[in-house]
Order: sequence, then C-alpha cells, then structure tokens
Amino acid sequence: MKDKNFFNDSKSIAYGILSTFSGIKSEIENLINIKIEKYLNKKGYVTREDFHALEDRVNKLSLEIKSSKAKIKK
Repeated sequence: MKDKNFFNDSKSIAYGILSTFSGIKSEIENLINIKIEKYLNKKGYVTREDFHALEDRVNKLSLEIKSSKAKIKK
C-alpha cells in the first residue's frame, strides 16, 4: 500500500512540476513576444496584417482615382 501511495504521490509531483515548467515557458514566450513587438513598434515597423490592410486600402483608392480620371476625360 505504501508503494502505491508513494508512486501516486510521485506521479502527482511530476505532473505538477511539468505543469509549472509549461506555465513558465508560456510566460517567457509571452514576455519575449512583447519585447519584440515593442522593439519593432519603436523602429516604425508594422504588423503583416496592418501592412496588408493598408495595401488593400491603397489599391482601392488607386482604382477610385483611375475611375475618376476616366470619368473626367469623358
């Protein structure tokens, strides 16, 4: 009975340790990502999503300008 309890306790401790390390790993990754994002923002870089949104907006405005120029010529 003592061996079974010891095994169960050891197993619980091992799971607890792994869970703690997993949590620490996630926190470290989050901190690194925040630092990188702050650095990139400080340097004036934008996210890929922001870039594509702006690119789509510029393309739409370009089409509107071309359309307006074509209407003016008529």
